[in-house]
Formats: sequence, C-alpha cells, structure tokens
Amino acid sequence: MPEQTFCMIKPDATARELTQEIKSRIEGSGLKIVKDKDLTMSRSQAEKLYSGHKGKDFYDGLVDFITSGPVTVMMLEGDNAILRLRQLMGETDPRKAAPGTIRGDLREDNIFTEKGTMKNLVHGSDSPDSAKNETAIFF
Repeated sequence: MPEQTFCMIKPDATARELTQEIKSRIEGSGLKIVKDKDLTMSRSQAEKLYSGHKGKDFYDGLVDFITSGPVTVMMLEGDNAILRLRQLMGETDPRKAAPGTIRGDLREDNIFTEKGTMKNLVHGSDSPDSAKNETAIFF
C-alpha cells in the first residue's frame, strides 16, 4: 500500500514563483499529489505544525516566517513517500544540499530572513506520525 506524507512549499518559494517547478519535481519523482491547497497559514496552524520545536531559539522566528506569506500544502502518496520526498528536498541547510535536490538547485544566495530564520523552500514530514499529524492540520 502506498505511503502518504505531508509537504509544504514555503513563503520564500511562493514569493519567487517556484510553486509549479517544485510540484513538477515532486510529480517527476513518481510521487502523486493527492490533495493541495494554497493558503496563508494562521499563527495557530504554524504553532501546531512546528510544535516539536517549541522552546527552541529559532521557534518564534520560524512561526513568524511561515505565516509571512502564501504557502502551498500538499498530501503526497507513493511507495516510501516520506523517504523519497526527504531525498528530493535535500539537506535542511540549502548550502549543504546536493545538486539535483530542490534545496540544492533552487536556493537563494542569502538563505536567512532578517530575523535569522533559514529559508529552505520546502517542508516535508520526517515520520509516519508526523505525516499524519501535519496532514490533519490542513486537510
């Protein structure tokens, strides 16, 4: 049975009009976009999404950044979807992401916001539990 995962195209990518490019890369990897929605995330949604980081020094800046503009949230499906999406996204730090990955190919020269939050284009679930919980926030 195919696995499902959650993916979000972040405000830095939508501002640069990279949504279609990223969706094309996802579909080109063999993952299916089952559901998608464009929205500007509420503070409550952002706090739920990043609840695992609450109390960390970057948490407030991350919530501010993720609510700063439109995002696209997606439910993806495919064999080993979680691992495949994470490989497609590349390393969290775009400067370390390999060529051929979303973060490696599409990163900006300046990857930090004014508040020091890293701009890395996309978010993807890191486990089946995260995928289920993150998807439930939006769908």
